[in-house]
Amino acid sequence: MHGTIRQKSGMRRAFNIFIASVVGLVFLMTAGSAVVFAIALMTYKAYADDLVPPDQLAINRPSAGAKIYDRNGTLLYEYVDDHDGIRIPTTLDQVSPAFLAATIATEDATFFQNPGVNPKGLLRAGWENFNPFDDSGLLKGTGGSSITQQLVKNVYIPMEQRRERSLDRKMREIVYSLELTKRYDKAQILEWYINQISYGGIYTGVEAASQGYFGKSARDLTLAEATLLAGIPQSPAAYDPVSNLEAANARRNEVIDLMSRHEAIQIGATMFYNTNLEELAAARQEELTVGTPSFPIEAPHFVLTYVAPQLEQIVGRDAMMHDGLEVTTAIDLDLQYRAAEILESRISEFERISNTHNGAVLVIEPSTGEILVMLGSRDYFREDIDGNVNNLLALNSPGSTFKPFVYLTAFMKMGWGPGTRIQDSPVSYREIDGTVFSPVNPNKNYSGNITLRNALGNSLNVPAFKTALQVGVPNIVSFAKSVGFTSLDGYYGPAMAIGGVDLKALDLTYAYSVIANGGVIAGQDTFAPAKPDERGIDPISILTIKDAEGRTRYDVAEHRREHRVISPEHAYMIADILSDPRAQCITFGCGGLNVPGYRVGVKTGTSEPYDPKGPNAGKIGETWAFGITPDLTVGIWAGNSDNAPIVNIYSTSISYRAMRDVLLAAYGGRPGTNFERPEGVVTRQVCTQLQRTEPQPGDDRQDDNRGRNNRQDDDNRDRIEEVCTTELSLR
Repeated sequence: MHGTIRQKSGMRRAFNIFIASVVGLVFLMTAGSAVVFAIALMTYKAYADDLVPPDQLAINRPSAGAKIYDRNGTLLYEYVDDHDGIRIPTTLDQVSPAFLAATIATEDATFFQNPGVNPKGLLRAGWENFNPFDDSGLLKGTGGSSITQQLVKNVYIPMEQRRERSLDRKMREIVYSLELTKRYDKAQILEWYINQISYGGIYTGVEAASQGYFGKSARDLTLAEATLLAGIPQSPAAYDPVSNLEAANARRNEVIDLMSRHEAIQIGATMFYNTNLEELAAARQEELTVGTPSFPIEAPHFVLTYVAPQLEQIVGRDAMMHDGLEVTTAIDLDLQYRAAEILESRISEFERISNTHNGAVLVIEPSTGEILVMLGSRDYFREDIDGNVNNLLALNSPGSTFKPFVYLTAFMKMGWGPGTRIQDSPVSYREIDGTVFSPVNPNKNYSGNITLRNALGNSLNVPAFKTALQVGVPNIVSFAKSVGFTSLDGYYGPAMAIGGVDLKALDLTYAYSVIANGGVIAGQDTFAPAKPDERGIDPISILTIKDAEGRTRYDVAEHRREHRVISPEHAYMIADILSDPRAQCITFGCGGLNVPGYRVGVKTGTSEPYDPKGPNAGKIGETWAFGITPDLTVGIWAGNSDNAPIVNIYSTSISYRAMRDVLLAAYGGRPGTNFERPEGVVTRQVCTQLQRTEPQPGDDRQDDNRGRNNRQDDDNRDRIEEVCTTELSLR
């Protein structure tokens, strides 16, 4: 910005010109002229007093939407405002002289001589507007606007008023133009103009247009390119070279014709551009290729459905669209790519036989709460699978994946531990509506008296259901809210322990990351106020926000929070169960959920059947798998966004395999970290006296390899026996 305020040349010259303009317009509209002078004087003063200096307006600031980057600096997306587009401010000395000459020759050949308005243009407009032989109507003729008037229209006149041909708007435009010319030199006005005017499409200002259409700075424009751009402002939509290159080229040739009328075109106070007819003729013949504006997006679910609302809350919508912000996020795009490939491969493998068309992946770093991968669907752009739905934020039945939080509640409220025994035997429960619910295990068998370790490791439904009855559903809900679940606001029965509740995959993964982090929930302050019984901490998506000048507007380091919601001892016990291959033998086979080379806590789940006795018998809603280590938490959902049932599939098919593959990809061959046993956890022999009638198939008295079994020597079928196991316990 030149910022040179010219010495006042007095109001008289500008006022005389204004008087002539007003007389030309008002006299023809009024029967008498006695009050014309008084009206003009009062009107001029009123409008002049309202003029805000342009240097107090944001007309020279960058108008660029926020650029979203991954944690390694790779661009994910750039926001563009539908109205203001992209603007990259420049200065006159950084613009091709050919472009300046083409602009002046086309828009306002007398720019450096006129007082801000073109008197000839005004008279022509006045005649067209008020010619009694012209039936086009009042104020319907051509504009006759100078460059300064066009600048005024774009800066000071609201968008909704720019197409109005009212006398008030025209008077304001004239006065402002005269006053700007009095207060600032022509170079400053021209610089403002080329930075403010629309050049078609999403580009405001010549620098943005030059980079967008031709991939070069405005200082490097050729004559053919310069004349094409100079012709666009007359009608940016009609002469948009992307959508109508033929019309844009025709308009370019008109600009060349206008330039050819001048031997020299003034482009500065003492600078002239000498035209060359041969060069102009060559420019007319040059075929131009323009680039198509392209704003590809990476990690669209993450950017559009998760980051965008948070960014708007931090900086506001206007800054998000105009301030040229650079936003660094926690996402790892390379790992995101790999997760997408894995999910696509695993779904394709089972899609035909299972009717499973979609899936989602979330990876969180437990120690920080940072989101490394957010893949909300198989393909954001596939309409046939509702790909734009972020299934990580959708509510779905979690199946067995909620069980660890049921048992954690029992640990914390009732003093239970991995060696606590539960009777795995038939049970029925009468709901409030009178219906009777009888849960069954995945293998439809019962294991008798079983340790909690084996009950959870084998994902048995009946022990989990009985645990919910004993510990109390309200206690489970309260604990679940504290550990990260945000959708628990209804009435729930004990069936919630085995999937009778709708939860978000994001909340589930975040809650598993708390177990992986030794019972500490890590992240940032929530953007929305949390209720007293809710977590108050969110996973981290945005790391830093910087403005166009490089100043930090936001740094997550100032907002990081940690809060212990599970004792380290109880968190370790659950992680140990989930990572124990010997605790999976009944349902999955011993070691069936192993991740080669790593000690990983694994929990899978399958939503309840749609209708066990109806036409959808045997069909389920979705499958899940979660994998935890101290370094990473991976959550997988597989199903259909429209809730269409799936068949012939297990949680160990798509979900578990995808989880395993993503985890291995994230480690990339690096060694993993094992769960560290807290000092408050010891290994001791846990003995329980049980009354048995007869052995049950799968009773862990016979196959619990974790300890020894002692029976009382009793020949009766009904006997009391002491069953002992070596198990984790609190010190």
